[in-house]
Amino acid sequence: MARKILAAAMVVILGAALAGCATNGYYDPGRSAAAGALGGAATGAALGAIIGAATGSPATGAWVGAAAGAVAGGVGGYLYAEHRNSQARSAAAAAQAYNYSPSQGTVLSIDRVDAYPGRVRPGQEVNLMMNYTILTPGNQPVSATLYREVRLGSNLVGQPYQTQVTNYNGSYADQVAYRMPGNAYPGTYTVTSRLLTPYGSRESSTYFITE
Repeated sequence: MARKILAAAMVVILGAALAGCATNGYYDPGRSAAAGALGGAATGAALGAIIGAATGSPATGAWVGAAAGAVAGGVGGYLYAEHRNSQARSAAAAAQAYNYSPSQGTVLSIDRVDAYPGRVRPGQEVNLMMNYTILTPGNQPVSATLYREVRLGSNLVGQPYQTQVTNYNGSYADQVAYRMPGNAYPGTYTVTSRLLTPYGSRESSTYFITE
C-alpha cells in the first residue's frame, strides 16, 4: 500500500513540479525557471508529507519535499545545464555484474559518483556524474528521480537539482553541468547525489575544491 501511495504522489506532485525541467535528456534552465511559478513551498510540503507518511520515514519525506520545493521555486536553477542520461550497461550485463536473479526483487544501486575537474575557480563549471543501476524481476520500466545538491559546510550553494527519468533494467550514466557562482567562497564543496524510486532510495557523496 505504501508503495502505491508513494508512486502516486511522485507522479502527480513531482510531475507537476518538474514540468519543463528536462527535455530529451537536456536540462533547460529557462523552462525550469518558468516551472517555478507553480509554487515551490506548497508543492514541496505536500510531497514531503505524503512520502513521509507512506514510507514511515519523516526524514526521507523532509529532504524530498525540500528538493521538490526548491526546483518548483526555480531559485538558482540557472546554475545547472546540459543534463545527459545514457545507458552504460545492458540489462543482461548489469544482471551479470550483480549476480542478479528475479528472486532478489528490485535492486537499486548508486555505483559511483564523481565531480570533475576536482579543482575549479568561481564561475567555472563542474561536471556532476552519477552512475546507477536498476534491476527489477520483470524488467518493467521504473520512474526515478535523480537529485543533486552542492554544499559548502552546512550551507546550500544555489538550489538542488533534480530531474525524472524512466529506465528499464541496466546501468546508467547521468551527468549534469554545475556552474559555480562568480562569488563562490574557496573551500571543499560536498556534492550529494540521490536516486529516488517507488521501490526505495539510495544516496552517495563526492567532493570538489574551489580555489
